[in-house]
Amino acid sequence: MPRRSSPTPADRSRRPFERSVPGCTVPKRRVHVLRRLGDTVFELSLRVLWPGPAWPQRYALAIVLTIAVGALKLAVPPFGERGPDLFLTIPVAVSAVVAGFGPALLAVLGATAVAAYFTPPAFELRLISRLDALDLFAFFVEGLVIAVLGAGLRGALLRALSSLRRQQELERERTALFATVQHELRNPLAALSGQLELASRYAARDEPRERVSDALASARVQVSRLLRLTEDLLLIATTPDTSFRIDAERVDLRAAVEAAAQRARVAAATHALRCVLPDDAIEVAADPARLDQILDNLIRNAMRFSPAGTTVEITTARSQMRPVGVARVRDEGPGVQPGERDRIFERFVRGAASHGVSGSGIGLYVSRELATRMGGRLVLEDTSTIGTVFALELPLAAADERNRHEATVVA
Repeated sequence: MPRRSSPTPADRSRRPFERSVPGCTVPKRRVHVLRRLGDTVFELSLRVLWPGPAWPQRYALAIVLTIAVGALKLAVPPFGERGPDLFLTIPVAVSAVVAGFGPALLAVLGATAVAAYFTPPAFELRLISRLDALDLFAFFVEGLVIAVLGAGLRGALLRALSSLRRQQELERERTALFATVQHELRNPLAALSGQLELASRYAARDEPRERVSDALASARVQVSRLLRLTEDLLLIATTPDTSFRIDAERVDLRAAVEAAAQRARVAAATHALRCVLPDDAIEVAADPARLDQILDNLIRNAMRFSPAGTTVEITTARSQMRPVGVARVRDEGPGVQPGERDRIFERFVRGAASHGVSGSGIGLYVSRELATRMGGRLVLEDTSTIGTVFALELPLAAADERNRHEATVVA
């Protein structure tokens, strides 16, 4: 008997990919279509069962179904059999699965009343024998069993729907986390690349060694930020209640804003950056790396959500009302809708203005958490169709707060 040769790659390419099933062969494309169709029908059916309607609507459903079945038995002779029958259990089963046990119990009572109405003598709520009474009682018990089983089925389907929605949410968060890695690591990577490029240029031109050392020192700072950001991303991915590590010290807010503006100019030259800074330093109690992270996020968001060629303004000042230093970032973008003022600070939430703009909805969430853990706050101070102002408030360092108090007394 001649030996059958194995198919060549060309033969395999000419054959449609098939999935073998005992007794039949189904093309993979058809299996995929059927699976998608089944998933869609399953999800739509579960959405119908979701406990969204209030209790009056669910009980009204049971009443309407019971009246409809009774009217059908009365109007259509084939359905008008004497006494209780399985047809009367339809409103019980539907109410149990769609509305729950309470409406199903109401449907059981209504269906039993309809069955008594059709028990001879017909159309009279009067029993003539114990056998009829026993028959109605058996129907009532049967309805209770159907109500319990239907309510249990409804609970199982609701749990399946909850699990399905949770899987969809996890998938969305996983996709957003990948975008978060790109969002959060872009700023320090761009700054690191710029500092290393400066160091290489200084070395090639035989610049003084101090300039090369300064560029490499700035690059080392960005490497430290990358390591800290990696830890934060791991926390965000694995811990619902993220706890960021803060190492607070005395920081000049004015100098931090200047450095952040310089990093933004190096990373992107699509916008004009204007810094309005006081002559004196504003020393706040903050983590330097975390402060840089917040400022980079705010400035980058302002540049991302405002048209190219517009101006992003950064100002710093001491608050006249409270012992805090304030850094404000103003853009010329479309603004934030009133209903989104608080939601944009939630994890993986993006506003309506973000349509068509890259991002993951994590920058403001991380920035507000960091500001809060440093004893300050990050707020959306003002927004309109011509721009938005975000304000970062951080507590003044001890010495700076004492100087502010003395200046206030002298004034």
